[in-house]
Amino acid sequence: MAGKFEIVNPTALTDYLDRLETVSSEEVLRQAAVAGARVIHEEVKLRAPVGNAYERNGATHVPGTLKRSILIAYDDEESVKGHLAIYLVTWSKDAFYGRFVEFGTSHAPAAPFLRPGYEAKKRQAAAAVIEVIQKKAEEAARG
Repeated sequence: MAGKFEIVNPTALTDYLDRLETVSSEEVLRQAAVAGARVIHEEVKLRAPVGNAYERNGATHVPGTLKRSILIAYDDEESVKGHLAIYLVTWSKDAFYGRFVEFGTSHAPAAPFLRPGYEAKKRQAAAAVIEVIQKKAEEAARG
């Protein structure tokens, strides 16, 4: 059996509910997703292999291009505005060969760093996402 209740200050209740709505906004969704992606990004950068310097066609190639090319990219095609923000930890076009390192070739064995980095930090990344959402909810509740 339901009891009766009275709303003493309907304006305050409406204001509170409006503030809580901001927690599910596109901006907060993206901030949370990026927070998780940053955790993975840092781990992948740590694990990315660094080769040796070499010369080709008169140009010296310095080691570390792959490591420096690891980035976070928003996936516009897979994201759903207001509902799902997908960020990828990947490498730039300068390090196109990252896929050969990660998966190997017929001439070189795989030296995975992307998947192991993700596996090592996926729980921490999820915690970072939750932390951002909780912080925004607390801020909204306080006004």
